[in-house]
Amino acid sequence: MEIGRIYIWICFIFCMALAAGGVLVMFRHRHYRQHAAFRYMQYYLILMYTFGFYAMWSQLWFRVLFFTSESYSTLAPVVNFLVSISTPFLITGKLMLVLWAVSLLENKRNAFFYPVGSSVVLLPVLLYWFSHSPESQPGVYQLYVMLVWIVVAFVGSLLLFSSIKYFDRSSKLVMAALVWVIGAIHIPLFLNGVGEPVYELLFIFLYFLSHTALGVCFGYGATLPPVQEVVVVSAEVPSVPATFEVFMERYGITAREAEVVREICRGKANKEIADELFVTVQTVKDHTHRIYQKTNVKSRTQLASLLREFEK
Repeated sequence: MEIGRIYIWICFIFCMALAAGGVLVMFRHRHYRQHAAFRYMQYYLILMYTFGFYAMWSQLWFRVLFFTSESYSTLAPVVNFLVSISTPFLITGKLMLVLWAVSLLENKRNAFFYPVGSSVVLLPVLLYWFSHSPESQPGVYQLYVMLVWIVVAFVGSLLLFSSIKYFDRSSKLVMAALVWVIGAIHIPLFLNGVGEPVYELLFIFLYFLSHTALGVCFGYGATLPPVQEVVVVSAEVPSVPATFEVFMERYGITAREAEVVREICRGKANKEIADELFVTVQTVKDHTHRIYQKTNVKSRTQLASLLREFEK
């Protein structure tokens, strides 16, 4: 092979790390599981990672392990079987992405004009391209890319032109851009431009990277409403008021800021809070500053006193 095994191993390790990171981000926010959008995104990432390992890495590893065309051709049915069983993961995953986008809508009435229009227009364009190309019949790769593009056109347009929940304007644009990036990285595959091993590795890496980026941006960019949760209090940890959710609504505290308030109530320092929430110390300081502004206090002591008074 023209590319050494070392590069393939490096790419494989990075892809595994990206997949693990995307799943861990979802489990890090598992207390938001009651929200449909969170569940759909979690299912989507797991299904897409599974499809990536079954359909993409299986073919590449079989070619690496069996160098000669004769030995590889004898195992072609095994590779085709792995690709075939990955198809349900692909279809179900794309359905989860559509449901995720729909669950974000604030008003579903008249929200599907641009998404449906862009998806419907895309299909005739692709069919026209095939009718004027040297290969009149689309291959498996082209059919796969067509499915991805139709879903991306629908979801991307939905995020771009519709009013959605849990995101401000800038976060919404980032999410829409990431969805379009997932579609854009498939352009070389549609044009049969991923024949060389180095380009194939690059495509697989970008596939995992783009999906992980989408999950991370959703997990940390969305402002999901607070959830009802039971707080187990030990003798060493100060109790959190039972009316904590009402306190958040009264002062407009976001879910992420609420996590910081809880940790402050437990007497933790900024470094401890940062380690607990997997963020930087500066991020904790920024959240704390906004909390002080919203509650009109100047210190942790005043914040804790305000909470106690609110409970009374």
